[in-house]
Amino acid sequence: MAKTELTEKAFFDWMRSQQDDGRLSQTEVNGALELLALIEPAELKAILIKVNGWSDDQEMQLSEAGMALLNEFEGFRSKPYRDSVGKPTIGWGTTYYPDGTPVRMSDKPVTRTEAARIKQAVLNQDFSPAVNMMFADEIERGEITQNMFDALISLVYNIGVMGLKASSIYRNIKAGRYAAAADSFLLYNKGRVNGRLKYIEGLASRRGKERALFLA
Repeated sequence: MAKTELTEKAFFDWMRSQQDDGRLSQTEVNGALELLALIEPAELKAILIKVNGWSDDQEMQLSEAGMALLNEFEGFRSKPYRDSVGKPTIGWGTTYYPDGTPVRMSDKPVTRTEAARIKQAVLNQDFSPAVNMMFADEIERGEITQNMFDALISLVYNIGVMGLKASSIYRNIKAGRYAAAADSFLLYNKGRVNGRLKYIEGLASRRGKERALFLA
């Protein structure tokens, strides 16, 4: 497949990703626009990478705001507990450790620091790469905003990679139907309890907030 041409929007999204605070000043925007009037976005990007030593990595990561929201949804518990569908869980909503070992109710407690490290490792090795791979073309075209990515990570952390891949959210995004994809978040408000799907109010509330973030 031919490489998609870099759009101005994707260029500016990339520029923001290189800033510590994820923002560009108006002066930086104006300067970039003046240069873009003379050269193509891809060429300007290559120049900035060389001059500033910036990264060409297009892989997106969960933002600080997204992480804060995920923590709000999951909550912290030092000791193992059973989540809304009865699955052993620990820390910040973690159901398995970085080595793939499932959480057990007999596991020893963890500190907030340990739990954060476990959660970050699982995000880095499983969930972030999966979302980046699923929507690589859309990310390259600049169609997936940071807010969208954060919402998708929150969702996949809850329903799993295969759950997202099989979802109407995935199908709608691939078809370019982003409003429909946002509405599809609301469908995933049930969990399997004792072998039967059950409406869970907490999940419904979470899906509503994820939908709002996806559209923000």
